[in-house]
Parts: sequence; structure tokens; C-alpha cells
Amino acid sequence: MKLIYITITGNVADFVERTGMDSIELNPANPYFEIDEDYLMVVPSYVGYITEDVKDFINYKNNRDYLIGFVGSGNLNFDDLFLVNAKELSMHYDKPIVFAFEYQGTDKDIEDFKREVYNIEVARAEQ
Repeated sequence: MKLIYITITGNVADFVERTGMDSIELNPANPYFEIDEDYLMVVPSYVGYITEDVKDFINYKNNRDYLIGFVGSGNLNFDDLFLVNAKELSMHYDKPIVFAFEYQGTDKDIEDFKREVYNIEVARAEQ
């Protein structure tokens, strides 16, 4: 499973890098590239700041067909705005938020996330 991510402060990039998984950083200046494999979209929490760039990517060619779900990062002090972008995108595309973490995540978050990805891959293989 590939990770496509967008980062503002570097927290999401740090999390993705620590997973050791195959990934591509989404460049807001040019979000138009095609992917032909299942992926999770990893997004930070910034009100109204990144969702259009992410939507541009997801809506490009057949990218939507390979979207499995969203992973959200944020700060729990944001209260209702914690995971705001992941929540909005999840509702817009009717895809689940499969994992959430604060800041760049802990070592336990990395382990839990990789286990969740494994479970998703096993379930998809059994379909």
C-alpha cells in the first residue's frame, strides 16, 4: 500500500518516513499525477488550507479508484478541529479515516499504523 501525503510543518513527512513504507509527497504546486495502486492519503489539520490540493489529486484521472482511506494528523488541543481535513475529505469521498495521530506520532503509533495497514491489505486480498 502506498502513502500519498501532504505536509506543512513536516510532522506528517516525519511520520510517513518513519513507517518505511513506499510514499509520495503531494506537491500543492502540481498535484496532478496519476497513481495506479491502492493508497492511503495522509493529511495534517489546517482549516481550509489543503483540501483543494488533495481533491485535485484524488480527482485526477483514475486516482479516486485507488483511494482506500485517510490518515489524519493534528493537535488534540484543536478540539473539534483535530483531524479537520481528514474528516472533511472522508465525508466528501465516503472513505474511512483509518488512522489518526498527534503531531508526528509516537513509536507506538507507527507500530499500530503498520498493523492497521497490514489488516487492510489482508482484508482486501480476501475479497
